[in-house]
Amino acid sequence: MREKIQKAPFYQFGRWHQRKMVLQRLEESYEHPEPVDFATAQLTIEHVMPQSPGDEWLRMLEEDAADGERAEDLHSRLQHTLGNLTLTAVNSELSNRPFERKQDLLRGSHLEMNRRIAATERWGVKEIRARADELADRAVTLWPAPLRGVGRAERSRDWLLAHEVLAALPHGTWTSYGDLAAFLGFGAQAVGNHMASTPRVANAYRVLTSEGKVSDGFRWTSEDEGGDVRARLSADGVRFTVNGAADPAQRLTADDLALLVAEDDDRADGEETAQRAPGGGQGEETRADRFFRQLAADDSPETVEAVRALFTRWEELGGWIGHGAGQVTTSAFLMLGEAGAPGRGIWPLTLYPGGGRGGTAEVVFQYLAAREPFTDRALRAELLGRLNELDGVDIPEGKLELRPNFRLSLLEKNGNRELLTETLAWFRDRWEKRDTA
Repeated sequence: MREKIQKAPFYQFGRWHQRKMVLQRLEESYEHPEPVDFATAQLTIEHVMPQSPGDEWLRMLEEDAADGERAEDLHSRLQHTLGNLTLTAVNSELSNRPFERKQDLLRGSHLEMNRRIAATERWGVKEIRARADELADRAVTLWPAPLRGVGRAERSRDWLLAHEVLAALPHGTWTSYGDLAAFLGFGAQAVGNHMASTPRVANAYRVLTSEGKVSDGFRWTSEDEGGDVRARLSADGVRFTVNGAADPAQRLTADDLALLVAEDDDRADGEETAQRAPGGGQGEETRADRFFRQLAADDSPETVEAVRALFTRWEELGGWIGHGAGQVTTSAFLMLGEAGAPGRGIWPLTLYPGGGRGGTAEVVFQYLAAREPFTDRALRAELLGRLNELDGVDIPEGKLELRPNFRLSLLEKNGNRELLTETLAWFRDRWEKRDTA
C-alpha cells in the first residue's frame, strides 16, 4: 500500500466518487474539532500541482530533477498520485495558479489536509512524496490487513495491464518508458528491465526514450522477432523528424494510455452529458457565463470572440450549446439532438477553458466510436482529415481511438473558422442521414 500511494496514478483508478470517498476518509482521520459536513459540502478533487503546469511549476520541478530527468517526466509521474490530490470547494479559483496563490486559498480551508499543504514553503517532488508518506501512515491504520499475525507478503508486480495497453497501441503511435511507468505507477527503470527481459511483449519496440529514440538497452527478446527497429516503427506508421526522433505528435502520454483501456463511460471529473443550461436568476452566474469568464481569464479577447462566433454558426446549423457542471472548470459541448436520451444526442467537440495553457477543443473520437454512424472508422478518419485542413492542426491517425485536442486560439483565423464550420455541417449531415445510409 505504501508503494502504491507513492507511485500509483490514483486519480485514474475507479470512479470519481470512489476516489472522493478515499480522500474524505483520510481527511476524517485527522479528527478536526470542527469537521466538515461532507453531505452538504460541494467538494471535488483538486490536483495541487496542476495537470497542465505553467512555467513556474515546471521551473520548480526542474530544481528537483536528477541527472537525465526532465521536469515534464517528473510531472507525468507525480501528477495523479495520491500525495498530489486533495479535496476543495474552490477548484475553479485554484485552477493552474502558481503554488503561492494556491497556498492563500488552501490556508483558509476547513479541511485539515489543505491547511497542512498550505503550511509548506513549496510544492515539488519532495513535498509530494512526504505527503504521500503521511497519507500512507493513515491509510495502513484505517484499512489494516484482514488477517492478524500475517507478515508482509512479497509479490512481483502485475504486468498484465502493461501488456494490455501495449497491445492496444493504435497504428501510428508510440509511447515512452516514462509515460508507461507513470500510467502503471511503477518506476521507469523497472519498466525498462521488464521490457528487456520478457519475451513476446506486443509492441515492446514502440516504447522509446522521452526524446523519441530507441533505447541503447533495447534488445529483441525472442528468435521470431528482430530486424531494424526504426524500419518496424515506420511500417507501423510512426514518422521521424529530421534528427531521427519519432514524431512527438504521435506520442501517447500516460493519460492517453489510460484512455486506451478505460471503460466507455469512464469520464473525467465533472464531465457530464451536456444539458441545456437554464438561465440563472438575478445576479446568478449561468454555466455559459462561467465558461466565457474562465476562457477570458486565459485567452485573448480575439479567441473569446472567435469561440462566440463559432457557437453562433453552430446554432445556425441547427445545433445547440450545452455546458457541463464540472467544478474544476466548466465545458461547452457542440450538441445535436437531445442529451440524456440514448441514441438521440451526439457531439463532435468539447471545448474547455485553458486554466493557464490556453483553451482547447477536444475531438471526442473515443466517444464517437460507439455512436452511429461514426462507428464506421472511415467516417472518423474523414472527420480527422477535415480537421487537419485547419492551419495549425495536425492530429495523427493513431489518435482516432482517443480524444486529441487543438488550441482554441487557432480559431482567431477566419479561414480556420470557416473550415471548421464546413466540417461541423458535414458532421451534422452525416448524423442526420444515419438511418437512411
